[in-house]
Amino acid sequence: MENRSYSPHKTALKRLAVHIDPQIFEDFSDSFLDQTTFQVTAGKEAQFSLLKKSNRLWVQFPDGEFCDYPYYLKNISRLLDGFKTQSQTTEYPVDTFSSFIKSTETIEKKMFSNVSMNPGENVKDLWDEIIKKVNSISAESHSLKGLVEKILDVPFLQNFQTSLIILHLKGQTKAELMGTMWRSEKVHGLIEVKDFNNTFNTIRKSKIKSFSTDAFVKVNLPFNGSFLAKEVISMKYSLIAIVSRHDFLSYSQEEIELFETCIDLLQPHFERLIDQEFSDKKISELRVCLKDFPLPLRIRDAQSGSSFMNDLYHNELQDQDIFFNKKIKGPFSLDLYDSDELRHYAFDLFHFQRISLLGELLNTLRHELSNPLFGLKLSSQIFTSLEVSQDDKEIMEEIEKNVNRCQAIIENFSNLYQIQQETKPVLLKKMIEESMTLAKSEIREVTKRLTYGPGAEDLVLSVPLIFVVQVLFNLIVNAAQAMRTQAYRAELAIDVTLTPDRVQIDVTDNGPGIPEDKHINLFKPFFTTKTQGTGLGLVLSRNLTLKMGGNLEYIPHDNQKGASFRLTLPVT
Repeated sequence: MENRSYSPHKTALKRLAVHIDPQIFEDFSDSFLDQTTFQVTAGKEAQFSLLKKSNRLWVQFPDGEFCDYPYYLKNISRLLDGFKTQSQTTEYPVDTFSSFIKSTETIEKKMFSNVSMNPGENVKDLWDEIIKKVNSISAESHSLKGLVEKILDVPFLQNFQTSLIILHLKGQTKAELMGTMWRSEKVHGLIEVKDFNNTFNTIRKSKIKSFSTDAFVKVNLPFNGSFLAKEVISMKYSLIAIVSRHDFLSYSQEEIELFETCIDLLQPHFERLIDQEFSDKKISELRVCLKDFPLPLRIRDAQSGSSFMNDLYHNELQDQDIFFNKKIKGPFSLDLYDSDELRHYAFDLFHFQRISLLGELLNTLRHELSNPLFGLKLSSQIFTSLEVSQDDKEIMEEIEKNVNRCQAIIENFSNLYQIQQETKPVLLKKMIEESMTLAKSEIREVTKRLTYGPGAEDLVLSVPLIFVVQVLFNLIVNAAQAMRTQAYRAELAIDVTLTPDRVQIDVTDNGPGIPEDKHINLFKPFFTTKTQGTGLGLVLSRNLTLKMGGNLEYIPHDNQKGASFRLTLPVT
């Protein structure tokens, strides 16, 4: 029967409302039912019903499903006592009872499938001892490893020497082996997921749960010989339980069935301890992630007033600095604060989006223009091969030359604006020429002067080409726009100077310049001296430069017109 929870009843209750068949009361004294755990009620109001059907015991659920058992007195007490023990580990008795009943039904049928309806005392006593010991070791075990070690205390496993589990949490890249050998030696190791899955599927498909270590070489079990194994599967994990006597003898059918019974009984305890231990681990990992989160954050508990703050949070932050707030769960809420770090990542995103759009645009242009350009080039070549005048041939050759130039420009621009940060060696002169070409429409009416110092013209840099071109393009366009309305001739100078470990690129214009009181704000986000500027260009340019290990700065002019910016890059 499928093990499923009943959400309509998932509320924390002190007692479980249960209906008990009057025929059952006739077989027991009134004291058999623990009044602190169970509340006897009418059938329609009950969350579960215990019914006697001929010689069978039925446990009926609210939706009409039921589990049935051989009916005898100890079975009633065992179910109720077992549930009481398990209910102490959860705040949801209804779910606990549902899980406990449905899992024990399968076990009961397996145990007594070949036994009469009134089994002999020896079978009942062994069954009761197993239940009692499982309840005992589960109550005493506060860790998964502790529970695995105590499995050998179950009565029929007293001659076994090794108890192991191999646990794989869903989503993890390794499975974890843990347990004990020779009843005292601790064992721990990691297993590849592929090897775990192969082992798990082999055990799951086997009808006889008795195996030999020779068949599982890749798992590298820490002992040799035969062993019993039982798979356990959950939505959150997969688990293999293993016990061995450290011999090569085969196991009896009774031992196999008793072992499977034991693991089935322990499954809810495995689940509880796994949830407990790995939720603690996840909480610890989450705290580290929050602590190192690159923005100031605070998690507040509205009930207690307590807060968790990461390392970037400081007391000077105010509520008006909060740019993102979200209620997480219950009384908890998350606050993210505006900061320099936030702007840093925002500029990265802004740059990424801008480059992506330009790359898509240029790829579209290349696709749309390549066919007509190819046709034009082919036509000019065919025309040149014909018997025409020399003047016509020269015109066709000029057309072909310019078609090649157009194709080269489109190809270069498409490659330039691909999203990549490769640091291939690139000629500095080529970067500057690419930037000038991009800004051609802005500097058409500007007098340009490009000067290279000794060794600078042939300098090769290992930096992202797109970063350097983006920065230079921004500086050139800013200079051209600043000189657009001036009455005298606009002039732009680019001077490249090489030092032992750095190259300096000065971009200077003869425009109106920048007022001295504005210098301090030039590289602050959203500050602009333009009427329609975004205030992000210089900040983005400096950010890109810093990523390359360089710097971008403003060079003040003494009693001179114009503005000058210096881009410094490392020479490697």
